[in-house]
Amino acid sequence: MAVPAKMCSFTLGRLQGITMRVFAPTITQVRTSVYNPHFLEPILDKKELAQPLQDNDVRRFRPIKAAKTEQVSSIFYDPLMQKFINRIMKKGKKYLARDILEKTFENIKHIQVEKYNKASSAEEKESIETDPVVIFKQAIENCKPVLITTRVVKGGVTYQVPVPCSPNYQLFCATKWLVENCRDKERKIPMHQKLAWELIDAYKNEGKSIRKKQERHKQCEANRAYAHFRW
Repeated sequence: MAVPAKMCSFTLGRLQGITMRVFAPTITQVRTSVYNPHFLEPILDKKELAQPLQDNDVRRFRPIKAAKTEQVSSIFYDPLMQKFINRIMKKGKKYLARDILEKTFENIKHIQVEKYNKASSAEEKESIETDPVVIFKQAIENCKPVLITTRVVKGGVTYQVPVPCSPNYQLFCATKWLVENCRDKERKIPMHQKLAWELIDAYKNEGKSIRKKQERHKQCEANRAYAHFRW
């Protein structure tokens, strides 16, 4: 049986006025691994691999994880650089992140060599570091925070309690601050140039990343009265 046109328009108008609420279930991402804690980390050093195993060596009795794609036995492999490349990477474009880090090292080399050539005395030349790898590692060490604040609830009151920072979180904060401070959209400068300047500033204990670390330490100093709440 056909429905009249007036009835269809009236029914549609009533339906359009209804507010529908849809509640989507909350999904928590769980990262699983095929390796249980019984597995050992792979060894990449060729000299260590060439040595014979002792009778009491745990590698005789426990399985070993497979090496990742970027983990190689080359003398140029550096796990710290690989972690920094992963921090720079966006949308899975690892080749682009690797290219940015290589150009960053080139810029650091050019800047430091130019300073070295313009130095007037031998003492000043000795104080200038021209190795970009040394500058890179020292900059990350200078940006690592010693203390952080964590949220603790006592008696319905929230306190920001200073606690020691773990080594993994120290590296996470240092790499995160160095990369985020270079992603300034207001300044139309290539990423590798801004990153080179930021690493050189951090090497000299200057720049935005060092100020962020100092702000964290000042916040911990201001909340030191609540340090006993961490136990």
